[in-house]
Amino acid sequence: MKGIRSLVAAALAAASLLASAVAGPSTMAGSAPATSSAIALANLDHLIAQGGDDPGGADLLLLRMQVLGEPGTLDRIAALTEGQAADASGLLRRARARAAAHRFADALDDLDAARREGAAEARVEGQRASLLVATGRAREALPWLDSQAARHPGFATRCALARALADLGRYDEADALDAAALQALDTTSPFPAASIWFARGMMWAEQAHDPTRGEAMYRQALRLVPEHAAASIHLAEIEAGRGELASAVARLERVATPAGDPEALALLGELHLRLGEVQRGGDEIARAGRRYAELLARHPLAYADHAAEFYLGPGHDPARAFEWASLNLRNRETRRAFELAIRAAREAHREEEAERLEQRMNAGVRSKT
Repeated sequence: MKGIRSLVAAALAAASLLASAVAGPSTMAGSAPATSSAIALANLDHLIAQGGDDPGGADLLLLRMQVLGEPGTLDRIAALTEGQAADASGLLRRARARAAAHRFADALDDLDAARREGAAEARVEGQRASLLVATGRAREALPWLDSQAARHPGFATRCALARALADLGRYDEADALDAAALQALDTTSPFPAASIWFARGMMWAEQAHDPTRGEAMYRQALRLVPEHAAASIHLAEIEAGRGELASAVARLERVATPAGDPEALALLGELHLRLGEVQRGGDEIARAGRRYAELLARHPLAYADHAAEFYLGPGHDPARAFEWASLNLRNRETRRAFELAIRAAREAHREEEAERLEQRMNAGVRSKT
């Protein structure tokens, strides 16, 4: 799940936007959600079905995808938003959909068009800031995000600022903002709180390299929404890393499906190989490879980083890994994207390219400090 960080902000925004619609009336700020995740998901599915082909359903589908980890949902979102963006609202919606598919340049073009069509400046700049963070330009977004959080302190502004600070390595400040956002929540929906806990878990486990702290936060996300696929996968990775294979396998078996996220299926296959179940593990890895091929054919930018990780690992194809890691880096020059491309170049015995990439990464880091 290394590539999902760029979608966290979109998930948080969608959860905030749709909380009251999905779960019903509000509760006291900071109180525990009164609606179970099963009921909230049933309500969400009802709203999606009720909306039919209404483009407004794209945000509902985005929220569902972030909770359940259903990559095929990107096709439905694209069908609702592509070619149906005649006004400012449609352009903003399409920008969110394209950002979810990691089509960042196209999403930025949509925001420019939305501004020309009279979209509210705050809405345009809010989405632009999220895209800047996703593409490794958090420092550019920081002044606007900081001013918005100061002028309009709330769930959305605090979470957006937290993601930018996390990208800049200011983890304690980001965590404090997330905690404040949790305290300010005023909804019966479990989705916004689960999204915050998941974002905090990713920050500590992956960016700050503190898996113990991250694990506790993944568990909080799963306490609120047991169906949260990404939290399950991340937690399974941590459990597998310390040798708790049975627990990790049980967790992955609940979310790994042939039509779902191939990362879960590939990790499950690796764990079965470690447990001596060679045939089963090999079959799962092969199915994951086929699933990646399907998804890459339709949404190459969304799965370029995931594919690179797969081919560096159980897919055993460093040359292909470098191809996808390079595409991912061209799409967003984040530190993680550089590190993945450098690792793939070295695994593919392309040392000169690895050196050039490392020099570019270090020069970029120096220029941002």
